[in-house]
Amino acid sequence: MIRFQILNHAVLLTSDALLHFQRFYDTSMQIKTGNFSYFQTNFAFSHSGRIFNAVYGPFLAYIGGFLLLLVHNWFNFQILTVFTVLLIAGIGMYRLALKANVDEVIAILLALIYLQFGIVAGILRFNFMAWGAALAPYAMMQVLYMINDERKPILWLSLALIMSLIAQVHLLSTVYIACTFVPFAIYALVKTSAKKQMIIDFFKALGTTLVLTANVWGGLLVLYSHNKISLPNQYNLYYHVVKYKKFINLHGFLLISMVLLLVFQLIYVLTHLRESVLNTMVTIIALVILLLASSLMPWAQIQAHFPSLKSFLQFPYRLAVGAWPLILLGVGISMTNLMKKKDKLTDVLIIVGLVLTFSQNLSVNYAINRQRTLEFLDPNYVVIIQRYSKITKHRKKLQHILRYTNNDSLFKAGNHTEPDYLPYTKHASNVTYQKKILDQAKHYHYHVKGNKLFLTWNSKKAKMKMLPIVMYHQSRLTLNGKLQTKLKQNTITQTIVKAKKGRNIASLQFITPIWFKALLLISILGWFVLFGYGI
Repeated sequence: MIRFQILNHAVLLTSDALLHFQRFYDTSMQIKTGNFSYFQTNFAFSHSGRIFNAVYGPFLAYIGGFLLLLVHNWFNFQILTVFTVLLIAGIGMYRLALKANVDEVIAILLALIYLQFGIVAGILRFNFMAWGAALAPYAMMQVLYMINDERKPILWLSLALIMSLIAQVHLLSTVYIACTFVPFAIYALVKTSAKKQMIIDFFKALGTTLVLTANVWGGLLVLYSHNKISLPNQYNLYYHVVKYKKFINLHGFLLISMVLLLVFQLIYVLTHLRESVLNTMVTIIALVILLLASSLMPWAQIQAHFPSLKSFLQFPYRLAVGAWPLILLGVGISMTNLMKKKDKLTDVLIIVGLVLTFSQNLSVNYAINRQRTLEFLDPNYVVIIQRYSKITKHRKKLQHILRYTNNDSLFKAGNHTEPDYLPYTKHASNVTYQKKILDQAKHYHYHVKGNKLFLTWNSKKAKMKMLPIVMYHQSRLTLNGKLQTKLKQNTITQTIVKAKKGRNIASLQFITPIWFKALLLISILGWFVLFGYGI
């Protein structure tokens, strides 16, 4: 799938990749220098002091930063990330199928198919929803217990572990996967004779999850309780749904082979309703979710009545992150049952059908990856997707940076302009963030000590100066050794200070609440306890 990219030493730089490269660069520098700052970003995002990692997969951010130090350049880092996501996703889908007694050959083919379409394949654009999709099959193993185990439908420790892990990687996926569990949990509660024990196990899982993710929800409380935080950019929900597309299969788009696979599974279940409760339930519930995420829903009307969904939801196809492993699981169960009839023609048709589905998706992915690699190799392009990005005109220099470095020279050549999680007083926009912060950062010298960010500049005369940093409620600013209290700020909380003639030094620090430090410690200790007992 990415062979052509690897052979040509290409980095597919999209706006998402540029964003996440900055996240991991910041944590890599924290690890390298020993100057740790959990909330305030001191090394990336143009040294603006904005918060990102604390509320977006915090533990994964530090793991990624450590790996970035090891692999030495952005090319190696991107390839390693893609391989890791695909490996985790493939093993997860394979194990899910085997747990449901799917034929091993079919399980292997379904796992390969899972890697070639939809949200998982979105890792080719460095879209981090793919991490949630990679872990989704492991989460869906809980569905098997809910349906098949009347005595103990909730394995509270394994449920807590997988949900906590997903929250530490991609929080939004946790929400969608939790919603996917709801109908299965209701079924299990109605069916089980041990209702009291199931409820107790549920609260055990919930409590354990709260402990293991204390840093995640604690970080959200710190950020949102005292700050106005900008939402992600708005997207038209109608255009980002699950739908058929002739030559694209990333995110919500489906090739004809996948559509036919869905049709096959629907027909099989409708004609074998009583054959398998597991197959019937996972198929119907997954198809309902896919329907909700598809173009058959009136998303144009929905967003007209609820415009905030354009920022909160952005892409309805995300709703299906838990549904895709379930629908493939259903396909595996159906095909396994058909193969039990010992009809050689049926067996051949099943294997050929799955191989063709895999082949079509693989060929499309290879073609897309090849096209994007050629764009990288073209000195007039190099960058694959430039939306919400500011990119240098010196594209060959950018090529060299991506191939042979892992430092901040990349962000001087290209920067991401979306103001996600930026504080604001009235509003925050891409244009304001770019002009007031990204474009002004070059006029200052920066260094980091501990969790403090220092800015140094020379002024020809005493005058008012707007600094290219943002201030949260918990931020503290000093100028030339004096704490600044009565601050004038613009719409994105940039501070206006009175600079003296000559050399000026400002320092920015985020004051982390004591209670959050306690939550962070609780979360870390919780993970150590789990690993100490061998999970």
